[in-house]
Amino acid sequence: MDDVTEVKQKTDIVAIVGEQVKLTRAGRNFKGLCPFHDERTPSFMVSPELQIYKCFGCGESGDVFTFLEKHEGTEFYEALKYLADRAGVKLAPRSGQDTSLKTQVLEANELAAKFYHYILTKHTLGKPGAAYLRKRGVEVETVKKFNLGFAPQDGNILGSALSKKKNIKFEILEGAGLVFKSRGGYMDRFRERVIFPIRSARGETVALAGRILPEYDSGKVGKYINSPETVVYHKSSSLYGLDVTKDDIRKTRSAVVVEGELDLLSSWQAGVKNIVAIKGTALTDEHVRILARFADTLIMALDSDFAGNSAAIRGLTFAQNAGLEIRVVNLGKYKDPDEFARAEPEEYKNAIKNATDAWEFVISVIAKRFDTATGPGKARASRQVTPILASIEDAIVRAHYVQKAANKLGVPVEAVAREVEKKGVSPKEVSESTPETDKPRRELLEERLLTLSIERPEMLVRDELKFIFSTPLNLKIAREIVNFALEHDSLDIPALGNKLPSELKEGFAGLVMQLKTDLIGSEHEGKLLKSELKELVLKERLNSLGKKIASLEAEGKGQELEKIEGEFQALSRELTELTRGS
Repeated sequence: MDDVTEVKQKTDIVAIVGEQVKLTRAGRNFKGLCPFHDERTPSFMVSPELQIYKCFGCGESGDVFTFLEKHEGTEFYEALKYLADRAGVKLAPRSGQDTSLKTQVLEANELAAKFYHYILTKHTLGKPGAAYLRKRGVEVETVKKFNLGFAPQDGNILGSALSKKKNIKFEILEGAGLVFKSRGGYMDRFRERVIFPIRSARGETVALAGRILPEYDSGKVGKYINSPETVVYHKSSSLYGLDVTKDDIRKTRSAVVVEGELDLLSSWQAGVKNIVAIKGTALTDEHVRILARFADTLIMALDSDFAGNSAAIRGLTFAQNAGLEIRVVNLGKYKDPDEFARAEPEEYKNAIKNATDAWEFVISVIAKRFDTATGPGKARASRQVTPILASIEDAIVRAHYVQKAANKLGVPVEAVAREVEKKGVSPKEVSESTPETDKPRRELLEERLLTLSIERPEMLVRDELKFIFSTPLNLKIAREIVNFALEHDSLDIPALGNKLPSELKEGFAGLVMQLKTDLIGSEHEGKLLKSELKELVLKERLNSLGKKIASLEAEGKGQELEKIEGEFQALSRELTELTRGS
């Protein structure tokens, strides 16, 4: 057995896809919102029996390797290696030339994170970093859990260690953003900083973040620095801590969103496990897409000043329009979650539990900034509030907050509604994807009968196949179903799927995706489908014979006409009996 086959056999596609898409059982399959295009009606199906997925809206389909390649932009070998590690399969070694740049950068990042973790926890050079973390209340177990590290003053300690001991080329280290060229040589990017590895949801180290120690902070360099954008790291789509917290987020269907690493670590220690950090940037569309795979609610634990930040408001709009509920934590007298969680952990958790509606919070904060008892104050508040309300796509939700804003500003609802309408913000079109419905009725009936026959192959009789199925693909699949069932006395879906010729596999997979577990009434439905298909066949033949009779009459071919008319009458009687029976 080759590596690919072994990995595939030991991997459950439902588990892999389920980490990225919220799946619910639909008969023998699972369904969810397609991750490859915007939709509000689930049309994305995953088959545990065939180990494939298919979207009936946009048409994307494939196996577990295809999913990782298309959804996460990985190359095939990266996907294979990731799945092999999960399944405990040892891959045959490959030559260094075959290793992709992404793989090499990920390896360099992982080695750098381990190196800095070693310095922090085991080496005397890490003492300043350890002292700083103790002062900030970060516990030893937290250091281990999040693989925190420390980069000492030495200007090339990392580059030298990885190039000499691990044979990592400086070009790769530079490509990963770990070193940079300086005076003909290379210098470590991170120096005199506590290191926070940034990992993907799958646990791959995609970047590092570093917080300079106070004693080294001259004000001439940034307090925080991150790895630059690389082939594996994009700030707008990276969430700190998600690799550790995703299971808790999925379990609670909610995610607490904070800004910085220490906000997250202190919250984690206080018992808030369903949490991520957006790294000091605003919530982006990509962040929302990622979090929507795990959560239905976002609880924003950010500085209240974010209500006046247009980028932050855009983030809330992304979340609202993605169908997520958004709530905001009132931090009270504390400047950030880190301070709140360390000072009063129980009160902090209560504040999260009692988080308020985000748009009501924003409207309230804006209203408090201005003297809404005066006309000019109302005007200034309106100029900030109405564009925000106009950005909400759902008309009912928008109307709800228009009323809230009107109450806060003390003006008629109609006045706020008119101002919102004036903004002319058109909501983006969101496709409502549904399965194809433009197929001829006969083809749809054939597909439904085939779907039922996968559960009950006895519905199909070999002698009837050519008469019932007009579509070549459906006829071929029907023959395969009947032949397999007769040969094995039952129908093993995965075995039949593997046996089918390649040109039939996708069509068969589409049928399997529509299977249901409730077979009550399916036998009766099958009889009705066969009856209607036979009726359609007879009507088509009668229509064809009718045209032929008209032609023969015009040509005066009496003998041939008599024969065709006899056939026409026989088919008419058959159709009458079939219709009466139905």
